[in-house]
Amino acid sequence: MIETERLILKPYSFDFAEEFYVKFQNDRAYLEDYFSRTLSVTKTLEETEFYFKKKIQSFQNNEGFYFGIFLKDSDELIGHISVREIDWSVPKGELAYFIFSDFSGHKYAYDALKAFRDFCINEKEMIRIFMKIAPDNIASKKVAEFCGFELEGLLRNDYRKRQEVLTDMLLYSFKM
Repeated sequence: MIETERLILKPYSFDFAEEFYVKFQNDRAYLEDYFSRTLSVTKTLEETEFYFKKKIQSFQNNEGFYFGIFLKDSDELIGHISVREIDWSVPKGELAYFIFSDFSGHKYAYDALKAFRDFCINEKEMIRIFMKIAPDNIASKKVAEFCGFELEGLLRNDYRKRQEVLTDMLLYSFKM
């Protein structure tokens, strides 16, 4: 568990799989550009529970660390943050996060990303953490830069939005 003044980041647990499923499906249109793969494997509660099972196993095997983002005062799930594609020979990993649309605009992403960045560096001893952000995702670029991530370059034709439209991605990394 990771705590900030306003948030608690909890490792994936079956305790909140149903809440995740409901909120994720309700926010489908908002999330489908950059979380289309996750949406494709969480169409039912049973699929979501299987998805959680795989993410919990990844955590236990040090292959990826997946957390729900919760409001500290109400324990309501408001988003997700993770590090995946971990290469322990460096060690490095790719960060990804989202805040459900009902909770955007309150700077929760700043709090969560700073705390999670520190977890990756201090607890998991990663020396390189990076994010891929679409050039048109102004809010995520601002969050990354505010949290100390620097633009490294452009990855051409690196991602398929909604698993259809090929798009470029900006590569941001945190300098240790």
